[in-house]
Amino acid sequence: MAEFTLKPREIETLKLNIGEESFQIPLAGSLTPEEAAPLDTNEGTIAFFQKYLSKDVIAVLKIDDYNAITQAWLDASKKKSKKTPGE
Repeated sequence: MAEFTLKPREIETLKLNIGEESFQIPLAGSLTPEEAAPLDTNEGTIAFFQKYLSKDVIAVLKIDDYNAITQAWLDASKKKSKKTPGE
């Protein structure tokens, strides 16, 4: 009989510094399929990041800021897993 044991994995994160605050955002490989599913839309991606940011920060972020956060998150996710999300 074959046997496989899956060990719990550490959640890998991107440390995001905005002003005086720091936030930990899970990288793509640490997400469940349900968490990753909405990331194929702008609205879903913004909502994902907002789960990990303070209300004060959310109130002042612009689209360009979300684009920069998304790129940093994608780069960190790719570097960690050697694949891009969705591959």
